[in-house]
Amino acid sequence: MQQTTSITRKLELPLVLLVTIAGAGFLLKMCYLSLVFNCLFGLLFLAAFYAYVRGRHGIDIPLVLLALVFAALQVDALGNFFRMYGRQFGPLQYDEFSHMAVQVLITPLLIWLVRRGMNRLGHNVSIGLAALLAGTIMFSLTACYEIIELWDEVYFGGQRIWGKYDTANDLQWDLCGIIIGSFVAIPLLRLTEEKRTPAFSPQI
Repeated sequence: MQQTTSITRKLELPLVLLVTIAGAGFLLKMCYLSLVFNCLFGLLFLAAFYAYVRGRHGIDIPLVLLALVFAALQVDALGNFFRMYGRQFGPLQYDEFSHMAVQVLITPLLIWLVRRGMNRLGHNVSIGLAALLAGTIMFSLTACYEIIELWDEVYFGGQRIWGKYDTANDLQWDLCGIIIGSFVAIPLLRLTEEKRTPAFSPQI
């Protein structure tokens, strides 16, 4: 049993790296793939992430938060399917709306994960501090996505950067989405936490 556990832990890092590379590859080519493939890959990737976090770290991620992440993937996939990129979408370009909406939908999960992870490490941080840490992580991830767009443009012949201000504009709307997502998630997570905390009943 101990030997099996040792082998599993040795394989853990290569598997995590493999899944991370697969995720980066998916983001690199997502805009060129079919809607069905994007949906199936998104479901499989999120299922693998859920199973890993639950099995390895004993953390049960609320399914509603995973559903929000799946919805975020569909914002981009549907935009590509209906050829919305480059078009006006209300007061914004669809590209601007997409960058903002994706961050709004993903940020609550990251705040929840950061707080749960910090708690497991023995640091009882507030939801506000968790939101600050999650926001910095999220913005770093959005910067990584812009690098993926650059790779597609430079090395794979894609067309993802539409002008000298495109990357900066994308990051601007990413930041707006992270801020909005945080302001929405903080009170909702606090409310959920209060409902799960049993009321104090003084003994008489």
